Amino acid sequence: RRMKARAPPPPNQPSAASRIHSEHKSPAETAVISDQNLVSMKENMINRSVDFTVILPSGVERKSTVQGSKAVMDLLVDLCSYYHLNPSQHSLELKSSGSQQPLSYKPNTLVGALDIQTVLLKEKVPEEKTKRPLPRVPEKSVRLVVNYLKTQKAVVRVSPEVPLHNIIPTICEKCEVSQEHIVLLRDGITGEELELTKSLEELGIKELYAWDRKREPSRKTSVSNDAIEKEKTRLLGLFKADGSSSK
Repeated sequence: RRMKARAPPPPNQPSAASRIHSEHKSPAETAVISDQNLVSMKENMINRSVDFTVILPSGVERKSTVQGSKAVMDLLVDLCSYYHLNPSQHSLELKSSGSQQPLSYKPNTLVGALDIQTVLLKEKVPEEKTKRPLPRVPEKSVRLVVNYLKTQKAVVRVSPEVPLHNIIPTICEKCEVSQEHIVLLRDGITGEELELTKSLEELGIKELYAWDRKREPSRKTSVSNDAIEKEKTRLLGLFKADGSSSK
């Protein structure tokens, strides 16, 4: 019997010899081929012309074309120079055709390596300089002598231009008197109560008496030791004068 001839190989299928040759390629040869393909692709991207739309700070759109081998930093300088803008006061925002999100890049990134469709030329927002606070003018102050608890004295430094009710907390802290029980008197003899809406400057005083209503029940018993001594001296002088005249 006569045997049938062998069927031809399917179309587009590599021959057995080529398959054997490719199968016997070393990993190093395969890596070299892939690197060459990658380099070739990069060269094609870099050497190609890139067309994009430029949106100026005013919102006007312009068409532009540059070589892919141009760095983004140089693109900024060229665009600013062409449109008479200051490169130091502007920046580029790059957007691709597939996404509205800005592309990330470095100043030396090549334009051809980016899928650029739109270039926004944006004016930098100047950072507000931190204003230095104006130097504080020293507040005018005077020494105020505060008499309290009959024989006690204290000295506080307060503003002579503010109402007395503003300096009451300072007096109370120094003299350890409660604000609820304190009454400011001109002195410990007359018991004249001071108007808290007036200042030391308006009253023309630099000394006063702080009467503690809780610990000193009566204003009359709140006479300072100095006042008592003055009264004694005055009476003693009158007595001596009367004695000498009778002789």
